[in-house]
Amino acid sequence: MYLTKEAKEFLSSDEAFDKLLPIYIQSLSNIHWTPLNVALMAAQFLAPDANAKVIDIGAGIGKFCIAGACCTKGTFTGIEQRKNFVTIGNKAIKKLGVANAELLHGNFTELDITSYTGVYFYNSFHENLVFEDALDNKVEMSTELYEKYSAHLLNQLNAMPVGTRLATFWLSVTEIPGCYKLKESHFNNLLKLWVKES
Repeated sequence: MYLTKEAKEFLSSDEAFDKLLPIYIQSLSNIHWTPLNVALMAAQFLAPDANAKVIDIGAGIGKFCIAGACCTKGTFTGIEQRKNFVTIGNKAIKKLGVANAELLHGNFTELDITSYTGVYFYNSFHENLVFEDALDNKVEMSTELYEKYSAHLLNQLNAMPVGTRLATFWLSVTEIPGCYKLKESHFNNLLKLWVKES
């Protein structure tokens, strides 16, 4: 896939990527954004060909979508409820000339993900349990929301067609429906790659 010189430069390291972002967003990078080496491995699993349509739930500023779109021929969409993150991410996508990535502003419970062929999930509900790990205070957070979001995701994953690919980062195996089979794990089992088989 053709990458602009600028895209290659910003995707050369996590530190280089952070330079795309405002300073206050860069400070969130180490904890909240997927490391590039993880993103590239997950994206190549989720998007094996040009027909792949991948959704990133709780996409933040879109780092995973940008990396995935640059290293595969698939299409990457992120859903994020913080509007400022979506604005920043879409500016980065435009700056890098990435045609097969976009960020949508909204809550993932309002989006039917069953039309996607792949799902990426980096435990974006966790901040509802551990408030000090929250990205900011711009959205409502509660244990009730954690339970609501987790139940909705479980229902959506169960409704996906057989063959759906799923990549999870920092997520317990117990939170994945039994119809998904673990195919690979990497980075000390933090990244797990699954396929829906029934």
